[in-house]
Amino acid sequence: MINSKLGFTLVEAMVALVIFSMAAMGIYSWINTNLISLNRVVVVAESEFVVNSVIERLKLVDLRNESDGLFDVAGYQVRWRAELVEPWSQGLSPRGTVGIYDLGLYRVVVDLNKGGQVVATYSYRQTAWYQAREPKKNEDDFVP
Repeated sequence: MINSKLGFTLVEAMVALVIFSMAAMGIYSWINTNLISLNRVVVVAESEFVVNSVIERLKLVDLRNESDGLFDVAGYQVRWRAELVEPWSQGLSPRGTVGIYDLGLYRVVVDLNKGGQVVATYSYRQTAWYQAREPKKNEDDFVP
């Protein structure tokens, strides 16, 4: 007599393969999702550094005379443009009188390109100023 309990039948082997393949597909999908998320985090971290560098660099630009530009930062090609959203106005001193600076508010749009395609687009507002008047000496100014 042959004992039928010694091995697997073909149906049992197929059921085991189906269960194994379903588990493997679930694990693969989970790993793939985690890798995609990790790549996005890396891109965001890199672009945050680049954006902070761009903002610091654009603080030095006279937006009255220059409204767009292109430069490279850390392997990214940065294209920026600025448009005046609030007209230039006279600044005020702490006392509420007309100050020596005029102020303007700009909307700055920054496109980060890497490998020929846009990776991210950022928009922020930046105040621009320039000295429009000479300081005046008042009688009540404190002079040591």
